[in-house]
Amino acid sequence: MKKLLLFTTVIMLASFSYAQSYGSGIGIKSLSPGGGPYGGAGVNYKVNIGSGSFLDMTFGGGTRHLTGQILYEWQRETGWTDGMDWYIGVGGTLGLWSSSYYYDWDDDDYYKYKYKNHKYQSGFFIGADAVIGLDFNLEPNTGIPIGISLEAGPSVGLVNSGGFGINSALAVRYIIN
Repeated sequence: MKKLLLFTTVIMLASFSYAQSYGSGIGIKSLSPGGGPYGGAGVNYKVNIGSGSFLDMTFGGGTRHLTGQILYEWQRETGWTDGMDWYIGVGGTLGLWSSSYYYDWDDDDYYKYKYKNHKYQSGFFIGADAVIGLDFNLEPNTGIPIGISLEAGPSVGLVNSGGFGINSALAVRYIIN
């Protein structure tokens, strides 16, 4: 029993190591390319704040809005290849609509009944986000200081935005250090 406990502890500590493949990076990040209240793209900055924790900040928007998103992420190595990490995070989105926005889902009768001509009001909006993703730094393998991340997770509109949704994002960053 003691050997099993020791083995499990060693495996857990190894899988939750704190070494990351970079300190900070700046680039572009798509925000919910599928559309919705947080759709669009923006300038992204991700910085290691210690002990495997990162702040991921994006400022941008779409045709009808400006959006700011900040995520607190816990990032760990995958062990698959040098420079590839996985992460989970939580945070929020806030922004401004420049005008009222209607969307019209006509996929089936349920959506026609429930969501036809749903309207987001113009003005200020707030949302809460959670993500899980992969972050790949190409530099250890190719010498090119570029990082690519892909993430997905739930979002909840809290103030003046649509309810619950699943968002995804793709980021490409220049690795600063």
